[in-house]
Amino acid sequence: MKKRSIIIGGLLIILLTFFITDFYLEKANKSPVFAIPMVRYKDGGSIEYYGLGYKVIKYSNLTGSEIKMDFGTWFMKFSPPKYKIIELKK
Repeated sequence: MKKRSIIIGGLLIILLTFFITDFYLEKANKSPVFAIPMVRYKDGGSIEYYGLGYKVIKYSNLTGSEIKMDFGTWFMKFSPPKYKIIELKK
């Protein structure tokens, strides 16, 4: 029983380490280390990364610049930021 609880505790510590590391990398606008890129959108290079129980979405536009990153559960939907339409005067 004691050996089992040590194994479960060790696994929880490893999973928590993966989660915290990728969370702080997302806050620094860097790609996650412990999540796998699964979906690449043709909107300029947006990528969905899947980790163990979480998802990171890295939004990019056609110019190649990163707009933002989101961190959440696997059920988080892809929702790129809205652009402001600027009309040019003639």
